[in-house]
Amino acid sequence: MKFRAVMNDGINIKEFLNVISTFSRMQKNLIINVQPGKLLLQIESEACDGQYLWCEIDATLRDGFFSEYLMDGIDTEHNQIYMTCLAASFLRALSYVRNNAVEYIKLKLIKTHMPCLAVEMSTTITNEQDVLTPKIQHAIPVTVVPRSEWNQYDIPLEVEYDLSIAMPTGKSLRGLLDKKKNLAPTVTLYATLNDELSLVVETEVVTVASHYRNLKCVSAHKPGPDADSNPTNLSEACCRVDTKKLAALFETINFYDVIMTANIRHEQALNIRFDMRQHAFVNYILPATNFE
Repeated sequence: MKFRAVMNDGINIKEFLNVISTFSRMQKNLIINVQPGKLLLQIESEACDGQYLWCEIDATLRDGFFSEYLMDGIDTEHNQIYMTCLAASFLRALSYVRNNAVEYIKLKLIKTHMPCLAVEMSTTITNEQDVLTPKIQHAIPVTVVPRSEWNQYDIPLEVEYDLSIAMPTGKSLRGLLDKKKNLAPTVTLYATLNDELSLVVETEVVTVASHYRNLKCVSAHKPGPDADSNPTNLSEACCRVDTKKLAALFETINFYDVIMTANIRHEQALNIRFDMRQHAFVNYILPATNFE
């Protein structure tokens, strides 16, 4: 097995750090899935509750997120690598770039006395006499997941949603959800084809609703030969989810340039998608809870 990837764009490096930082706050274990055309980062889904968080980075473009990307999986039939590590360890290895510029970051799977993911970066230090380019290196212990256990980390990639609506700014939602999480354990998101998004919390005493207008909303169903067999042509869709879990996501997300979209499967699931630059995105799925 081999894996080597290089990032040398400063903004991409910062975005990668933000992804790892976000994931480390949500879960302690990070799953890294290396495929020929993409790199997947995900957290372990909570047992039996249908919650998923993952990041997918396109690795096919040399002018994209990675300037170099090479991998060789366990065999030709199963050309992938699954490995797990402590998200906090990965974050510590990248922490230097939070306040310092680096020329590149190189990720490489190595084996010393145990499998490790090597993180190497180069920086430039200028003093009165010399210009130095020291290298900073870390080795993060990883556990390579055997083929027989890959199905434990399957991601629901083919979920059919009903409506897809653009979302307001993360800053706006962060402040709003921070208040709502103290009012009720659940919040209901309503999206309509009139380009409106509402967030509603209900208690025995009061109902508090926040409304956003002029957000583009479209049907999430893809047209195809089976369209007539699935007549769910909804003009409104809603999903009630755990307020604290949704608020925790927006408390940790901190991307530079991102487009946020909410995909709603009526009364069943909420998907928040964060599209970043250079063909990378983060997906978060929360199942509906306590809906009557």
